[in-house]
Amino acid sequence: MHKISSISKINYYLALLLLFPLFKLCHQIFNKIYPEIDSQIQLTIQEKRILILDIFFKITYQIGGAYITGSIVLMALIMLLYKRYWAEAKALVVATLGIIILIDEILKPFFDRRRPPKPRLVDDLSWDSFPSGHAAGSLVFYFYLSFVLAAQYPQSAKYIYAVATILILIIGFGSIYVNAHWATDILAGYLFGYIWLLVSLTFLKFLSRKKT
Repeated sequence: MHKISSISKINYYLALLLLFPLFKLCHQIFNKIYPEIDSQIQLTIQEKRILILDIFFKITYQIGGAYITGSIVLMALIMLLYKRYWAEAKALVVATLGIIILIDEILKPFFDRRRPPKPRLVDDLSWDSFPSGHAAGSLVFYFYLSFVLAAQYPQSAKYIYAVATILILIIGFGSIYVNAHWATDILAGYLFGYIWLLVSLTFLKFLSRKKT
């Protein structure tokens, strides 16, 4: 049987700590108390825009979108099934579908926060923005994939996680830059995504133990 990495207890303690800022932020948004820093960040970005960054972050936002990310997830799922990594494949489905259902179908309509006002560098967006599915989905998928790859290539683990972290941060900042999300949308997406990632990895460990 192939190796599956252990999950440090520190990650669970960190998830518990992250619940407090997540709940506080959710309480503010639910009560329509929007942090002023969101508008300040958006204004600063609008003033500092340059063409090359416009192009770069528009591309990164599209990469983090449903179609391209969905294709990458599908390829990863096919590869896991090809290698007969059944537990990893099942947990990947739970991880990615869970984000789509929980954020797009439940949390966004519940909080009903409107996106930053136009103009934007991207079109065809839904009305609701909180929390960011881009941020949560990228964190869950790329760190989940890193977890699986790091177990198989432990000597390269730090590089795998470093690349994943850079991708996640670029996608998150890009969502703010193109004016698709407020900064606190991204923050909440990361917080929720990290917690859901741990749920998914715990499910993966459960499946792997069940097979033994």
